[in-house]
Amino acid sequence: MGDARCAWCGEPLPVSAGAGRRYCDAGHRQAAWRARRRRHKAETAQRTLIMAGSVLSTQVERELGGVAAGDGKALEGAAHCTAVARIPRLTDHLVRLAVLADRQAGGSRPQIGTALGMSGEAARARFTRRATFGGRPGVGDVPPQ
Repeated sequence: MGDARCAWCGEPLPVSAGAGRRYCDAGHRQAAWRARRRRHKAETAQRTLIMAGSVLSTQVERELGGVAAGDGKALEGAAHCTAVARIPRLTDHLVRLAVLADRQAGGSRPQIGTALGMSGEAARARFTRRATFGGRPGVGDVPPQ
């Protein structure tokens, strides 16, 4: 047992440590648990972000493909604008998901704000939990599965 080390800090575990003990104290066990939980949340948020990006890409291709096809008819007035009218809502949703993913990965508001070209306080005000889910895409924004 003398060569056993704490899985968090690497210090040798006390001789009195029981079998199966991995951490030198409860604080290190808690810190390791928080790190695992943060990593799991970040991975889940990253998968969601990738999926949302894929949906956005599919939507853009579908909308612009429909305008390009034209079905042999003359384009109606503002057809291009109509095709991309929903895209800003989808990109806003994608940014909100990215902020959520960064927060779950342990990113601070000032870091996120800097990445988005705003202050940390502005990022906090814009992307609070309440506002994060307010800009969901509309029914027609997501292509059918």
